[in-house]
Amino acid sequence: MRNPVPDYLHEILDSLRDDRAGAVADYIPQLADADPDVLGVALTIPNGRTYSVGDDRVEFSIQSISKPFAYAAALIDRGVDAVDATVGVEPSGEAFDELSLEGGTHRPKNPMINAGALAVHHLLAGDDARPQDRVTRIVEFLSELAGRVLTVDEEVYRSEIETADPAFRS
Repeated sequence: MRNPVPDYLHEILDSLRDDRAGAVADYIPQLADADPDVLGVALTIPNGRTYSVGDDRVEFSIQSISKPFAYAAALIDRGVDAVDATVGVEPSGEAFDELSLEGGTHRPKNPMINAGALAVHHLLAGDDARPQDRVTRIVEFLSELAGRVLTVDEEVYRSEIETADPAFRS
């Protein structure tokens, strides 16, 4: 019997291919050069089998897609209580870059907005971890999930640092 999943994924991809409603991110100069015509989709089912179609072999900078995975790594590294003490899980209804903090505690409301993601990344690899230890932890964790070695895109990193608020430049 032929598996219908690849056909379904092709159907989804074909239905979206001509949609030009979005735009490439241009707030980071290196991202502005991304090819808007690259399109792929992948689906991993509970038994671990992955199906993918389209431009599924093209590497790209995952940016905020990393946030739920960093949250999972923090839960593994520090446990639910420590993560919950650091960041909430309520939908903020705010843009990803909004500084959305709870009144009184000043805890970020959600790990999927930048303030919450920064707090979550600080939990990675333990209390005494250096920034590079946290980078190593998330790259290794994401690589494990991807089933291959991932790397930091140094050009995107430099582009982002060069356009960041001066207070955050290293």
